[in-house]
Amino acid sequence: MSAVADQVDNPYDWRSRITPDLKAQFERDGVVFLKQALHPDWLQLIELGLARVMSDGGQTKHKFYADREDEFLETIRNFDVTPEIQRLVYDSPIADMIGALIGSENVWYYADEFFIKARGGCGRTPWHQDTSYWPIAGKQIASMWISLDPLPKEECLEYVAGTHHGVMYDGFNPAEVSTDPTLPYYDDDLPPLPDIEADRSKWNIVSWDIEPGDVIMAHPSVLHGGGQTAPGSQRRAITVRCYGDDLCYAARPPSRPIAPRIPGLSLQLEPGEPLRSSMYPRLRPLPDHKRLY
Repeated sequence: MSAVADQVDNPYDWRSRITPDLKAQFERDGVVFLKQALHPDWLQLIELGLARVMSDGGQTKHKFYADREDEFLETIRNFDVTPEIQRLVYDSPIADMIGALIGSENVWYYADEFFIKARGGCGRTPWHQDTSYWPIAGKQIASMWISLDPLPKEECLEYVAGTHHGVMYDGFNPAEVSTDPTLPYYDDDLPPLPDIEADRSKWNIVSWDIEPGDVIMAHPSVLHGGGQTAPGSQRRAITVRCYGDDLCYAARPPSRPIAPRIPGLSLQLEPGEPLRSSMYPRLRPLPDHKRLY
């Protein structure tokens, strides 16, 4: 699990970071780590975006472990309401890096998500696969996870390497994580999540010590979850999700809505059709109206 591309002349030159070895590791494990891949200016833009989101009463803040000492917050698709996140997605090299990793010159935005563990003692992010909640199928998609805070690997996001090749499990039920983080979201035809925490030694779990500027890129079908924050610590992170040409629309059990909710998507697309919608703007090639002249 070494393939850390940190011996480069210019650490912010993304073209030199996405090597054939890194792409092979991504194909095999579904997750790769890049040391100091984002310039501090992009982290500053994320900080400004987070400050706007936290002061904006119009952006929904979802609570995990609501009203408990281990409560933390999540906000989804900040791009829709936050100019700083729009600038990040269009102007930064995030879309370029993901496109190079997944092998697609065309790149579209899928979603972004802040996870805000603003103090010590916030609970674990439960183990899950993102794709069980999303109406998608295909290989050309990746999420870039960016932490604004230094973290030991025990508090970082953790991944079970290689699980993007296997079973797609049901998602966890966000309303029931305080009771049991493996209780199903749909409770339909998808198999239930395994209890990874019950015996971590059975799983090939990987994580890294993180400094601001480091990034993790992962396929959203990899099982992943996040450690709780230690006393005196905090973990403020954003995940940006982008996809390429082969991604298509796929049905999910009708018992619960997809997340994030995109009303009308199932009226526009049939399963197997390319995922094209005004809700998923193209990032690369950069549209003419987004170019700087």
